[in-house]
Amino acid sequence: MKLQFPVILSSVLIFFSCKNAVTYTEDSSHAVIIHSPQHIKDLQVAKYSEVFDSVKIIPLQSPANALIGQIDKILVHNNNIFILDQVQGKAVFEFDINGKFIRRFGRIGRGPGEYIEPNDISVNDKELSIWVNDQRKFIIYDLNGNVLREIRTGSVGKCGVPINADRYALYMDIGGDVKTDEKYDLKVFDHFGKNTNIGFEKKDKNFSKGSFFFSQNDNGFLVSPGYSNNIYEIRSNSDVLVKKYKIDFGQYTLPEEFSLKYGTPIRFLRGLDRSGYATLSGYWETPGFLVYSFSYKGLIYEVYYSKSTGKIKYGNAWFNNVYGIFSGTNKGAYRDYVISVFDPSNLVSYQKNYTAPPSKIQTDTIAVAANKFYGLNTDGEKFVPGDFAYSQEEIDQLQSIKASDNPVIIIKKLKQF
Repeated sequence: MKLQFPVILSSVLIFFSCKNAVTYTEDSSHAVIIHSPQHIKDLQVAKYSEVFDSVKIIPLQSPANALIGQIDKILVHNNNIFILDQVQGKAVFEFDINGKFIRRFGRIGRGPGEYIEPNDISVNDKELSIWVNDQRKFIIYDLNGNVLREIRTGSVGKCGVPINADRYALYMDIGGDVKTDEKYDLKVFDHFGKNTNIGFEKKDKNFSKGSFFFSQNDNGFLVSPGYSNNIYEIRSNSDVLVKKYKIDFGQYTLPEEFSLKYGTPIRFLRGLDRSGYATLSGYWETPGFLVYSFSYKGLIYEVYYSKSTGKIKYGNAWFNNVYGIFSGTNKGAYRDYVISVFDPSNLVSYQKNYTAPPSKIQTDTIAVAANKFYGLNTDGEKFVPGDFAYSQEEIDQLQSIKASDNPVIIIKKLKQF
């Protein structure tokens, strides 16, 4: 592959670029404030069938060259599924919307177009980008898997995405295990590797406070600083960060200086668990909804906010609908669909219980058994037989999956409410 400039020249440009970077200003004038319930423990969890219109279960094909250890990030674009497995499989995979394997992007190595560990991905109509942290570079591919170019930043970043054809954003979030004099968490580079913009001044260098910070919606991106309740839009040709959403947890809001009390991530997480504060853990925007997750006292709650009506529906790991037991963990969204991932190693109990479409009596019995097993009767969150039931085709799908297979993708269409 022919790079645009020699590495030595790129390094010189990077060295001198930081002094001229423009600091992002913040625009909060149109931020939407989303209020949590006064008491989180008393929030009403919606029925699965109150939130979703339909559900599609997609087992991913499991060829030897496309076995996924875990799904760290997932995107759906033009009806194809793009998956990042950054640590176990160390690869980026593409499947069609029915789960058929298409290709693997790139290969392991240290040469042009190669990576040791892929750390973030994004995709648009023409290109797929992989951010490679230890090699401090973006690799850009066409959608047939051919390498187009590399952008070397000279900076270590937790995650990175191209926000247009000429600008590449990194979220630094570097902890005390890496020596750095970085003063900002957000840095943007041009295609020469020159740092053009900076934002989110660092307050704590002791440890990293998150994993993925960029959330892609079509060709746009949201970003939120670690353990912040504010969600910003980073625009491709602007020096302004637009605050789009503020999640108000009221008395459960984490103070800005909370992490400064702790010197290690383990101590911080223990302190956070004892504190009773709620923290934003994931966020995705669709044309009609903001979908986000937050953690509170060891539980992860899912929130579905309708942009047209301002109404909110809540869910958690035990969505209270029999069909919802097989709900998976939210990992993304596109159009007005939510993407979840289910680990096939947990399928044994489903394969025993679901051998044919259940009758009303059977679903009632399963709901009672689920409530008893998980102890949900004590705090008001119950599995309730709802409007969904497995079809024979879905049951056949479930019966055919092996524990060693790739994860199962679940695509759920949001209901207008």
